Amino acid sequence: MHRRWWFMGMLRPAGPARPAWEPSREEQQRVLDEWRTARERLERLVSARVTAVGDVLRTAELPVGPEAAQSARPGGDADDYAWVLDAFQAAGKLLDEAADLPDLAAAAVLAERALVRFAALHARRAGQPAPRPPERCYYNPLHPAAESAGAPVRREHRRRARRRTGPREAAADRRPACASCRKAILAGQPPDVLPALVPVKVSRRRTARLLVPYYSVPQQWSLWSLSACGAYGDEWPALVLRGEHRRRAEAARGA
Repeated sequence: MHRRWWFMGMLRPAGPARPAWEPSREEQQRVLDEWRTARERLERLVSARVTAVGDVLRTAELPVGPEAAQSARPGGDADDYAWVLDAFQAAGKLLDEAADLPDLAAAAVLAERALVRFAALHARRAGQPAPRPPERCYYNPLHPAAESAGAPVRREHRRRARRRTGPREAAADRRPACASCRKAILAGQPPDVLPALVPVKVSRRRTARLLVPYYSVPQQWSLWSLSACGAYGDEWPALVLRGEHRRRAEAARGA
């Protein structure tokens, strides 16, 4: 999203960086202005994605037949369909209540995961192979699918060649990455990461708001730092519907 941030040199991968200097009021305002611009753009993008998923879910019908009757029992497709509805509802809730850019990204991820699972459910009920879910880019889950998705032969080749790879190749293989982010890492450049706005104590009396990679935000402040914005695991819709995203955002604001 913002590969050439002027403050990227301040960041460490392990967590939100503590700068050795105190940003001026002008620099702090620059960060906030960039965040607001990114939020407005992302909100439009995510709103369009969630709306498109909703249109599909409203108009599509599940096939009814022997396969459908077999799979509609509790614990089968009925649970999958309930998850689809919860995930889409959670996406709408995040879109309405987003406190930061990762919340918006998670809205898109959950909506698209709902659509993928609905397509798989539809295929199974029609007696067809279910489509394989795409693997998300870890650095920005809104990017195209990770380059390794659907390419087990390439992954096996990389495992066999691991001893012959250099540090950049090893870094590029460490996390799922889209083609663009992988290319940047191989070139020794930072990937195009999804940012998050976090409070960072810059002096004894002052806390500034800085943009950091979303995955470096402490877990107590964000649901999304370890889940690629809801890309992995099925617990996120339930947590969002219970308001856990708001609780953690409030903890960050009070820090």
